Amino acid sequence: MDQIEKPKIERVEIGENNRYGKFVINPLERGFGQTLGNSLRRVLLNSLPGAAVTSVRIDGIQHEFSTIPGVKEDVMEIILNLKLLSVKLFTDQPKLVNIDVNGECEVTAADIQGD
Repeated sequence: MDQIEKPKIERVEIGENNRYGKFVINPLERGFGQTLGNSLRRVLLNSLPGAAVTSVRIDGIQHEFSTIPGVKEDVMEIILNLKLLSVKLFTDQPKLVNIDVNGECEVTAADIQGD
């Protein structure tokens, strides 16, 4: 009967902002890496609190393939930029935020106003 060798966990890389880490676990039985990875992913997704933009409404815009007069980016690019936004939410309830700017300017996350 073959003996199962105890896997070793090795830290390979940690990102500068502690939001990324790369670890190596070996040796593992054939197929066990995928099983372990899926389980770990599901636990992390269910356990880690987080907040994200879930919907966007822009006055006068009917769909995401529109353009906004006077704005360099199209609506799709604005939505993709909002998806990259890193936010903290201190409640379990959804929050409504808005951006109200006029004239020529660069809009940043600092322009977002909460209710």
